[in-house]
Amino acid sequence: MNLIHPAELENRQVLILGLGSFGGGAGCARALHELGAKVTVSDLRPASKLETSINSLAGYPIEFVFEEHPEFLFEQADVVVVNPAVPNEAPIWDLARKHDCELTTEVNLAIAYSAKTPTVAITGTHGKSTCASLLHHMLGDNTILAGNLGGSFLEQVLSQPDCTSIVVEMSSFQCERLVAPRGWPHVAALTCFGADHLDRHGDLISYAKAKRRLIEYQDESCFALVPGGDEESAHWTRDARGNWTELDGLTISDFQLKAADLPFNESFRMPSLFAALQALRILGKDCTNLSEYPGLEHRMQTFVDIHDRKIINNGVATHPEPTAAALASIKGKKVLLAGGKDKLLDLSEIISVARKKTRLHLHGEGGKRLLRLCAAAKIECSLHENFEIAADAALSGLQSDETLLFSPTFSSFDEFNNFSERAQLFLKLTEDTPVSKA
Repeated sequence: MNLIHPAELENRQVLILGLGSFGGGAGCARALHELGAKVTVSDLRPASKLETSINSLAGYPIEFVFEEHPEFLFEQADVVVVNPAVPNEAPIWDLARKHDCELTTEVNLAIAYSAKTPTVAITGTHGKSTCASLLHHMLGDNTILAGNLGGSFLEQVLSQPDCTSIVVEMSSFQCERLVAPRGWPHVAALTCFGADHLDRHGDLISYAKAKRRLIEYQDESCFALVPGGDEESAHWTRDARGNWTELDGLTISDFQLKAADLPFNESFRMPSLFAALQALRILGKDCTNLSEYPGLEHRMQTFVDIHDRKIINNGVATHPEPTAAALASIKGKKVLLAGGKDKLLDLSEIISVARKKTRLHLHGEGGKRLLRLCAAAKIECSLHENFEIAADAALSGLQSDETLLFSPTFSSFDEFNNFSERAQLFLKLTEDTPVSKA
């Protein structure tokens, strides 16, 4: 990967690999066009799967190639902007080297442009979106919220050059290919660490190293925030080039707060809260509107639907740990709706929690594996042909004394373009599916 400033791309041939479905690729294409680059976009998916992103680029002189990454694109490209989802074993890397293309990412371009703006970069196996959005809420309107939450980081920094601070959520895929100026980010936070994305990184050590790159470019003026009390926190504090803080030693009283001031109180979400509060303190800002934090869509949203059912929408959860923690936080009888593409992560924690007053409705390859474990533990569960059928069964059969937790646990990529698409369908089904009278 190369450290390239966006201003260097004027009149150059730039190839974007991966249009994406969260707006990042399309936003990057618009931003590069505004900078004067000659932009081509290539994606392995058919155009029919990317209609929203394609339509958002209507009227721009951008060339598209779908369902392949042909070699001629690399022959004509000066710079290749690689989507985070492109795997390390993809043939594009050899093609780029063969044709002497400079390689970068949309995130790296944005960082090069905005490196002097105080930035808090947040990673973690889970909890990073809550941490990032909460910190952004407390910092106010003149702060950019960017990165893995969706949209184009590059487009945002180009459109808001006078912003006073940046909060960026970084996935392991984005961290893995990070190239930044020295002293970036001012604050790096790790919300928690556990096994995930081993299908991409190969093993836990490689996954940990990918996330640890977030502190590789820091200097003695920077700060690292870690959960504390685990091996990965020890690695971060050992490698930190500046100041570091272990979050597990903090309490709400350290920030002159009381329980009534908090926007949530689940214990498994506290590391995200403390990371946001400590980052706010480092930036020299006061906590004035914490209780007004509205939360993020599809993250432990509790509501009673139009059919009078108690629902918790935790559709962002594609990992066993937040699902197990969410189940454990629910009092009384509960029903879990879960399943999807299996990432082969440890499910034992879910089995342990689900032994208590829990029924499960499952789907997908992940659901099949969870079903086998439930059967061995004598936990009541049903396997369905697909997500929509499973959701319909869970909703129509929910009893008045039960709470339905939609916490998928597995990836959405077997049936959907992303987790949000799956969660939006779930919300639609809460309206369309009545309770069965049988």
